[in-house]
Amino acid sequence: MENYDKVYLVLSGVISWTSAFLITRKIFPKRSFDFCNRIVSTIHALFAVFLSSKSVQDWSCPVCPLASNSSTLQVRQKRKIGF
Repeated sequence: MENYDKVYLVLSGVISWTSAFLITRKIFPKRSFDFCNRIVSTIHALFAVFLSSKSVQDWSCPVCPLASNSSTLQVRQKRKIGF
């Protein structure tokens, strides 16, 4: 059952980014394929930076302490996704 969650996550990501690209093509019909692809790529990069910044718990030292034990939230997430 856990593998289905991963498949669902990947499939929903592919569908959402494809939808974003198709919507961008509809909004800018006279623009090139590459232009629309760059817009979606930029949105994807900004979204990735936003999500990664949400995972930092202490901004005074974002990578400290190195090789530390996992937080309780990380342990629960690892158990949930099957690591």
